[in-house]
Amino acid sequence: MGHPWVSSCRLVDRAIPRGCRVPKAPLRSFLPALGDSRRTFRLQKVVAFPQQTIFGVVAAVEQYAEFLPWCVASRVHRRIEIDGSGGLLETEITVGFELVKSSFRSKVMLQPFQRIHAVSESNQFIDDLKFAWDFTPIGDRACRLDLELDFKLNNAENLLMWDLAKDRVVDKYVACFQERCAQVEKKLSASGFGSKKNT
Repeated sequence: MGHPWVSSCRLVDRAIPRGCRVPKAPLRSFLPALGDSRRTFRLQKVVAFPQQTIFGVVAAVEQYAEFLPWCVASRVHRRIEIDGSGGLLETEITVGFELVKSSFRSKVMLQPFQRIHAVSESNQFIDDLKFAWDFTPIGDRACRLDLELDFKLNNAENLLMWDLAKDRVVDKYVACFQERCAQVEKKLSASGFGSKKNT
């Protein structure tokens, strides 16, 4: 008497007419479809720093490489002063991890102490990147941050990586901005120029 598994295989083989092909089950992809490549991310957070301090740290794009993870270079190529409404920066930020690097050229609009809005040129990884920071004072020593990112990623692998890591990455960056604010406040305090209260 043969093994039951072998007997079952023989029965299946007899049930399929000769010359007929057994259709293969379709392969399923666990990567998101590229047709849904746009992502929007919003974060609201209260930080224990004055509005002007956190605004100044975010606006100092040329210093990002000094304190932001994965930022290997940050430059301001041009500054344009706009009377009554702040200014415009033309910037370039290079991010990298191991052998992978990518640069983002952006136009950054500054509305002093209230809003920073940027639009970036497309590169090999990302299209149509826009981001905005809104700063709302809460008393003299705190500020509410409203951050919004909107962009398209151009391959399924990058989409999956973003969907899995976005909360940790953004939280890490916001924490780094807060650490920078603490350093700025410490230097001001040591020099005798603490943050002035809003009037």
